[in-house]
Amino acid sequence: MAEVELRKGGAVPRERIGLRGLLRLVGPGVITGGADNDPAGIATYSIVGATAGFAQNWLLLLSTPMLIAVQQMSAKVALVTKTDLATVLRTTFGPRIATGAVLLMVVANVITMGADLTAMAAAVQLVTGVKFIYWIVPLAGLMAGVTIFFDYRVVSRVMLWLVALFGAYIVAAFLARPDWGDVIRSTVLPHIELSPAFLLAAVGMLGTTITPYMFFFQTSSEVEERRGVQRLTQTKVDVVLGMTWSNVTAFFIIVATGATLYAHHASIHSASDAARALEPIVGPYASLIFAVGIIGAGLLAIPVLAASAAFGVAGLSGWRRGLGRNARNAPQFYIVIGLAFLVAMELAIFSIDPIKALFYSQVLNGIIAPILIVLLVLITSSRKLMGDFVNGWVTNVAGWAAAAVMLSADVALVHQVATKGLGG
Repeated sequence: MAEVELRKGGAVPRERIGLRGLLRLVGPGVITGGADNDPAGIATYSIVGATAGFAQNWLLLLSTPMLIAVQQMSAKVALVTKTDLATVLRTTFGPRIATGAVLLMVVANVITMGADLTAMAAAVQLVTGVKFIYWIVPLAGLMAGVTIFFDYRVVSRVMLWLVALFGAYIVAAFLARPDWGDVIRSTVLPHIELSPAFLLAAVGMLGTTITPYMFFFQTSSEVEERRGVQRLTQTKVDVVLGMTWSNVTAFFIIVATGATLYAHHASIHSASDAARALEPIVGPYASLIFAVGIIGAGLLAIPVLAASAAFGVAGLSGWRRGLGRNARNAPQFYIVIGLAFLVAMELAIFSIDPIKALFYSQVLNGIIAPILIVLLVLITSSRKLMGDFVNGWVTNVAGWAAAAVMLSADVALVHQVATKGLGG
C-alpha cells in the first residue's frame, strides 16, 4: 500500500492508495490516454513502424514524461479553478488568444473525426466483408446517440472498458515475433536520420502523442468528476496510468508493424491497410486483432474528440456545458457535438483522403500544441491562479521541454513540406 502526502496551507493530510483504491481512482486520465490512440493515431504509429522499423521507439520514451506533465497540468487547472481550460484561457489571456486556440482545436478535431470514421468503417469491412461506405452513417449515429443521450457515468465506465481493448496490440506484437534485443536497443538508444521519411514520421508521431484536444478534455472531464484539490494525488496517479498506457499501446503498435511490414518493405497508408498487410505475414489472427483494436479505438476516441470540441466552444461562449447535463439543460453544448458528428460524417462519406486528413489535422495540432503548452505552464506557475498548487520545478522543466520539442517538430515539418512537398 502506497502512502503519499498532499500539502496545502501547511496541513499534511495523508492519502493511502491500495490496489482496490487504485482501480477506483482511474477515470478521466485513463480515458483521455486511451483516446490519444484514435484510429488516426494508430495509422501514424503503424506508418512509423512500417517506414522506420523500431528506430523511433526512443521518441516514445522521451515523450512519455512530457505527456504526463502536460496532462497533469491540465487536470490541475480544473481541480483548482473548478472550470474548463477554454474558460481559464479566456479569463486569463483574453478572448482573442482563447478564440484562436479553440477554433484551431475544433477544426483539427472534426477533420480527425472524419479520418477516424473512415478508418473504423474500413476495419469493420475487414471483419464483415460489407463495403466500408455502408458503415459510416450507422457508426456515426451510434456514437452521437450514446454521447448525447446516455448518462455520463455509464458512458465513462464503458469508455474505461474500451481502453482495455488496446491490449490487443500487445498480443499482435508478440504474434509478430520481433527481435526483442533490437526493440530494447532502439528504445533506450536514440537514433536519428536526416532523411525526409524519418523526420516526417517523427513529427507525425510527436504530434499524435501530445495533442491539444486532450488538454481540453482532461480539464473538462475533471470538472465533471468533481474530485477537487483534496484528491490531487489520486488525479496525478490516474493521469500517469492513462498516459503510460497510451504510450505503451503505441510502442506495441510500432513493434507489431516494425517487425513485419518494415522487414517486408510493405507500403501502408492507413490503420486498416496495416491490418490487411499483417495477414499474409503473421496470419489472420493478427489482422483480426488489429482491426478490432481500430474499432474499439474509434468508439472511444471519436466521442472524446466531439466532446472536447463542444467543451471548448461552450467554455469560450459561456454556455452551460457538461456530459453530466442532459440535452435540454445544455442545448448549445450538445448542438456543437451533433454538428461535429455531422460534418465528420460528411467528410467520411465523401471519401476524404485519410492521409491528407491526418496530415492537415497534425499541422493544426502542431501549430496549437506548443502555444497551449506554454499557456498551461504560465497558468499553473501563477500563484495568483493556483495558490499553493503551483508547479514544482520538475513539472515546469517537463512542460517547457514539451513545448520546445513540439516547436522543433513544427519547424522540421514546415521545412520538409517546403522542400519536398506533401508527398515528399
